Amino acid sequence: MSVRDRVPGRGGVRRSWRTRSGAAALAAVMGATLVACGSGGGRPTLSVYAPADGASTIADVAPKCTTPQYDLRVYALPKDADGQRLQLARRVTGNDKTLDIMGMDVTWTAEFAEAGWARQAPDDVAAHIKDKVLPGPLKTAMWQDKLYAVPAWTNTQLLWYRKDSLEKVLGKKITKPPQLTWDQILDYAQKSRAIGGPAQIESQAAQYEGLVVWFNTLLESAGGKMVADDGKTVTLTDTPEHRAATVKALTIMKQVATAPGHDPSFTQLKENDGRLAMEAGKALFQVNWPFVFAGIRENAAGGAVPFLPELKKYAASVKEPSDAQLREMNALIQKKFDFAPYPSVQAGKPAKNTIGGVNFAVSSTSRYPDFAFAAIDCLTNTAAEKQYALSGGTPPVLPSLYDDPDFVKAYPMAGIIKAQLQDDTAAVRSPTPLYQAMSTLLQAKLSPVGSWDPSALANTLSDAAEKALSQKGLIP
Repeated sequence: MSVRDRVPGRGGVRRSWRTRSGAAALAAVMGATLVACGSGGGRPTLSVYAPADGASTIADVAPKCTTPQYDLRVYALPKDADGQRLQLARRVTGNDKTLDIMGMDVTWTAEFAEAGWARQAPDDVAAHIKDKVLPGPLKTAMWQDKLYAVPAWTNTQLLWYRKDSLEKVLGKKITKPPQLTWDQILDYAQKSRAIGGPAQIESQAAQYEGLVVWFNTLLESAGGKMVADDGKTVTLTDTPEHRAATVKALTIMKQVATAPGHDPSFTQLKENDGRLAMEAGKALFQVNWPFVFAGIRENAAGGAVPFLPELKKYAASVKEPSDAQLREMNALIQKKFDFAPYPSVQAGKPAKNTIGGVNFAVSSTSRYPDFAFAAIDCLTNTAAEKQYALSGGTPPVLPSLYDDPDFVKAYPMAGIIKAQLQDDTAAVRSPTPLYQAMSTLLQAKLSPVGSWDPSALANTLSDAAEKALSQKGLIP
């Protein structure tokens, strides 16, 4: 399956920056999805239920975390996030004592904690995790100031742009990643269109979770918030300041969706759709996860990116490039296609980017919680985090790895990623146990993007969020 066919998971594609041999890893996760994990007459076997798109990479790491006290066995959850959540919920509510370690979407922490499905981390474990993990990913593992999960990997979106086309608009060379505002992006796209250049601005606008991610990033970047930290109070329009932030976020979304020369399929775009439209030469900008860089490298080498014909000479080596070849390809790409920090809503103020990723949590039904927390510590150590990043295509949660030479070679945007994972630059989706219901309602109200009046929709969204938190009107 080519990069063109891969579908992103939550927070980006879990894909290899360099092709890995998947046969052994996949065999490790093919044992069962619904069959309970047993322990023989000796040491216990701990189960690790992992998202399907990350299970093979975790299975590669698991043997290194087996100890004289316990074995680890990795099972793949279903491919879709709803199916993963449902299986874990069914297991824990069914008192499945063989459920030990749960690989969870970053949006599930509050729900699993409040329901009593995930164990709160012991104080010493919590102190250790808080000391070693980047502030942004750490926030996704917290509920009511207590730690219920351990970040496994993270993700943050960047601004991707046609550097050669933007230089024509600006009339000068771009020597460092620009910190642009959404107003500038809209302006530059129209100027590029006027001179015959690419003009589309791609984002995630289909009726799915990616749409809520885009809205939440714009909202928090404008100074707003969907739900207060208590997880109960809707804050979309509760004060004049919050209402202004909500209207501003919606206004930007409408402007992008209806700009002259916009992508005609904009309201149906998901991550891969926007990525491929940009590779086809139609877009000047896109906001998307880091996986797009590896994607354009592989597709350009295969001749599928018309503005990068010089990459074709690497067709035979792109899957297993030497370090020198990787640097050469990256340098060639960055002459025409480059990355920058996520666009700001307010000039001079960095965006607050909604982050993705996966966390590990210990099931409340596990018979071996101490072993499970110890195993998670190993599954998230420096070596494991590096392997997830290089083999799985997912940014690490440990700050030290952002200076690792191997990581920087694969992720030339490492510095920007790290900067966007700090406390004041990372946003998490609303901290509420009812997030799934609220997101479903908001997706329905936001779609199709641009068909509504921002001021009126602000009230509609607030009402929808209130219904979700009061568990009323949960059908869109």
